[in-house]
Amino acid sequence: MQSTYEGDKYMPRMDNDPLLGLLGKSGLITREIARDLITVRPNERIKGTEEYAQQFRAGFGTVQKALDTLEETHAIKLESRGHRGTFIVSSDLSLLWALSGLGIIVGIMPLPNSRELEGIATALAYAFSEAGLPLNLTHLNGGRRRIEQLQSGLANFVVLSLFSANEACAKDPALTRFLTCSPYSYYSRASLVVLTRGDIVDRAAIQRVGIDATSRDHAEITYREFDPSRVEFVQVPYHLIPEMVSRGQIDGAAWHRTTQRIDPTNHSFHFFPLKQASVDEILGDLDSLAVVGHKNDHTLHALFEHYIDPTKLEQVQNDVIEGRRVPLY
Repeated sequence: MQSTYEGDKYMPRMDNDPLLGLLGKSGLITREIARDLITVRPNERIKGTEEYAQQFRAGFGTVQKALDTLEETHAIKLESRGHRGTFIVSSDLSLLWALSGLGIIVGIMPLPNSRELEGIATALAYAFSEAGLPLNLTHLNGGRRRIEQLQSGLANFVVLSLFSANEACAKDPALTRFLTCSPYSYYSRASLVVLTRGDIVDRAAIQRVGIDATSRDHAEITYREFDPSRVEFVQVPYHLIPEMVSRGQIDGAAWHRTTQRIDPTNHSFHFFPLKQASVDEILGDLDSLAVVGHKNDHTLHALFEHYIDPTKLEQVQNDVIEGRRVPLY
């Protein structure tokens, strides 16, 4: 649908909408009002008929017919309160979303190869299902790659560490955080280590260091932990680090111990704790989960604000981590 702006007011161009012949103008107005009402909570005032008529360049009768349709389908229940205006008594978010024509919400998060990430994938799938919202949750390693997908319009939101989220929003003012969770929601406490072969017992033997530059987190940790004047950095996808360490192609790399690709009791590998205090400066942001989307996507932003409770997300995530819930996503 083409649109114009008058000041800060969004003005859809119904006359050029390719769906006009299929839905008719009344159907298109119903769709637009449904989109507008998704973000209105019960007991909140909605725009009046005159306001909608002006916004969508439609007649009063067309607007009223659209509102009647939304009530008849039980998507909303309205109540007139005299001079105070018309208020939503109740709404069915699932029906409103279906009538809005906005389609499936696409989110991208890292590969769920740890209990923390399995937990958050399960929590997001559960939260959207409970809200009656269609979600397609896909997986892609590398925070920079996920941001590129978001900027290209291939996703509605992405899951990152708070550290990467803050950097992405600072670099691209069109992006914003939709949600932020508590520390250890992205990676568990003290999970960050240096992974080496089992025969390396002295950090001084680490000469070739693996680094995944597609991950802002991994790159930053690596640069802070290892002195570039003393080691050689080797580009490697994060999930291939254990294989390259075992083959001797690299001597070590930053790693999260909860990643399920390695059994912690496997003596073929050795784990060193991080030593650089500079990493501690960013650990809080690295360990916290954040969701990033487009700043102008007011509808999805409002959905995260109103319907996706970070506390409940973390409860579901903890249930998965502790084995009380089967991971499903």
